[in-house]
Amino acid sequence: MNSQAAVKTDTDSLINALRKHAPRCVIDSSLETRKARAHDRWPIAAKWSEEEMNNHTPLAVVRVGSARDVSQVLTFAGAHHIPVVPFGAGSGVVGGVVNQRGYLCIDLSGLNGKPELDAENGEVTVPSGVLGGDLEKILNEAGRRLPHYPQSLALASIGGLVATRSSGTFSSKYGNIENFVTSLEVVLPDGAIIHTQRSPRSSTGPSVAQMFVGSEGTLGIITAVTLRTLPLATSQLFRGVAFEGVGPGLNAVRQVLDSGLMPAVIRLYDEKEAVHIFEKSGIEPAHRTLLVLAFDGNPAVAAAEQAESLKITAALGGEDLGSKPGEIWEKTRYDAGWLDRGNAGEFDFADAIEIAAGWHTLEALHDKVLNAISPYADNAFAHYSHFYSNGGAIYFIFFIVGKNKQDAESRFNQVWDITMRTVLEHGGSISHHHGVGEARKHWMVREHGDSLRVLAKLKQALDPRAILSPGKMGFDEQPEAGK
Repeated sequence: MNSQAAVKTDTDSLINALRKHAPRCVIDSSLETRKARAHDRWPIAAKWSEEEMNNHTPLAVVRVGSARDVSQVLTFAGAHHIPVVPFGAGSGVVGGVVNQRGYLCIDLSGLNGKPELDAENGEVTVPSGVLGGDLEKILNEAGRRLPHYPQSLALASIGGLVATRSSGTFSSKYGNIENFVTSLEVVLPDGAIIHTQRSPRSSTGPSVAQMFVGSEGTLGIITAVTLRTLPLATSQLFRGVAFEGVGPGLNAVRQVLDSGLMPAVIRLYDEKEAVHIFEKSGIEPAHRTLLVLAFDGNPAVAAAEQAESLKITAALGGEDLGSKPGEIWEKTRYDAGWLDRGNAGEFDFADAIEIAAGWHTLEALHDKVLNAISPYADNAFAHYSHFYSNGGAIYFIFFIVGKNKQDAESRFNQVWDITMRTVLEHGGSISHHHGVGEARKHWMVREHGDSLRVLAKLKQALDPRAILSPGKMGFDEQPEAGK
């Protein structure tokens, strides 16, 4: 028997043993399914050769329908020292589900039962495989909402949104996913099923639930999430304001926030990216930046906040363009077609890199990054997508038209490396809401320094066999103590 046949025999035996251990799970070892679960929407993966795909294909895809199923798979994997990678809906864009072959993929899409709405407490408990858009429809029918609206809302699972510590476009008023999570059901690497405390707030030590928010499947597998919800907004107002440059726009945003006003949406587009909204609105761009504002909730409060915000922007040189630019943005905010179109060519890339930084460097980073990547990207622009009292997030979008695979990938990696390095040199964070995945894992030690040891020790304690998403989050690259 040759080595390839021997490997297949061993794999078949392993899968048969898993079927007996977890009889309710559906195990699919077809090549088509395994390839489909070997990657997410990371642009690099879209250009894999057949050999590269084979290097990342799981042994089998295990479809689960309950936390108990997940527990059985993990206990089996632990006993046989087999790596396990959870797969939600595959909407990630940084290679979060990518791993080296020889692992089992746990497909969590079967965790899709009906969400349980607790009307008295205004909470909803939802299986982690339910898509964000589906949950929002169910909540809306009950007169509630989860004002967490990432561009991937219709594509991303609730578990994936929590596991990657995601952010939505209405974050300026309502916060990010971590602000909505009240409790989690998690299956630990040893198969234990835990339920974290459920209360509005607690001062009984560090939050166990928050330890898993953003952990990207390395510390446990999230199987259910309890979230705060809010009543449907009775008013939503959108506005567009033009400025002569990024600096004046940022100054206006800061003044609005410092005044205690809380627009639900604050997005500032640079001159290059603002053009498409200006054109759709029938407004002459004139090389101006565009500030999109949205106010929602109680009609009187929303109207008052809009009026006060527009007073501030006008005093700082902003031209009120009316509601149309904001409404155009709202209608197109889930459109990510540019990503598919930009990656359609054999040697073409389109990608977005989102970072976070304080006010002291927010404007400078915009120019520094775009100037530094210009020799490698055929086109690049940016907008500020989220804001806080102490800073905000920049969303860089770039396109590469490659001459060949080597040229395209080299330039793609250069853009990423330059952006990560520049952001870290200026004290920013290398990710605001897309997570770490493969794209950022080697930069984690630079981001966290010695504190990465804390996360690595937590990983070691919960997963001593390193079976869950091994090699992720930079855990293997932490610096020595004190360095």
